[in-house]
Amino acid sequence: MKKIITALFSLAAISFAANVQVLAPQGAEFSPDAPSMVQSIVRASVSGTGNTPVDNSADIQLRTNVMTMGSSFVVVCEQVKDGSIVGSGKQKAGSIDDLDVAIEGAVKSALANVADDNAAPADDNYASTAPRSEPEVVVLVPADRNDGDPNDNFAHKRPTRNYVSYGLGAAIWHNYKFKDPGCDKSHAPDACHELYDTDKSWEQAFVFHYARIFEVIPQAAITIVNNMNMSFGDAWQWHETFLLGGRFFPSTGTITPFLGAGFGLGLQVDDHYSDDSEGFALGLAGGAELGVIFFRNSATQLELGIAWDALWDGFDSFDRRFGAGSFYIAINY
Repeated sequence: MKKIITALFSLAAISFAANVQVLAPQGAEFSPDAPSMVQSIVRASVSGTGNTPVDNSADIQLRTNVMTMGSSFVVVCEQVKDGSIVGSGKQKAGSIDDLDVAIEGAVKSALANVADDNAAPADDNYASTAPRSEPEVVVLVPADRNDGDPNDNFAHKRPTRNYVSYGLGAAIWHNYKFKDPGCDKSHAPDACHELYDTDKSWEQAFVFHYARIFEVIPQAAITIVNNMNMSFGDAWQWHETFLLGGRFFPSTGTITPFLGAGFGLGLQVDDHYSDDSEGFALGLAGGAELGVIFFRNSATQLELGIAWDALWDGFDSFDRRFGAGSFYIAINY
């Protein structure tokens, strides 16, 4: 008798279940495997509601969107039927560790009315006169978990968006004015100036731009920037800086300006000087950048920027300074 009752309940549950087409999630870009991971959790959550997840077309579709809001994740699931949204659920996860709980809660809320819609209509002669209550939607907000030291937030790291940037452009470069202090002792003044003194010059150059961009929060990023300037005019020169710094984004829209700065090391080779020790420089460097990023919400971005780099010869004197201003167009991906 128990087996018969169990079988009847199983048949009833199957009759109320529905095929749900699980669409590819949107916005899950915090890691390369995030889209497949989120979709697998959604499929498991659909099965947990008693319905059947399918890949092919079905009357009921489930659309999932995962968004980042500061250090939290917001999950929105929408039940689509005949082109209209007939059910939805929203959950918020305080960290990536709680994302599966948030997805499960959003799926349950979005499909809460599926069982009622698929249930067989009751006989009018035996219909209950009790009012039909709407399904209760329970919103689960996961608590901030920390099993160890309450002051230790290492386990709650925010996913970082990383970009590699390559660009090309034009630059204008300058060296410094040099006068040999001992030249007058061994040469005539005119010959001395011609052979040993070097005037400050400005010349055009090409620039190759390379950078690594780590967006730690939507408004700021850590950067490693390498700008290499090369000039092939009357005298050959090579100016290159390696800077560690950051960027500030005043907005988080699709088109976003930025302001950045960095500090590091630089290398200079300049053929203007007759003395090789004057034409070669290795020392401290600094720089600033200003630009605009297009399609910032995309995995591939277009960047237009201008930068100014300064390089000092040696580590104990700031009298000998080289500089270069650059304009570049770059692709970030």
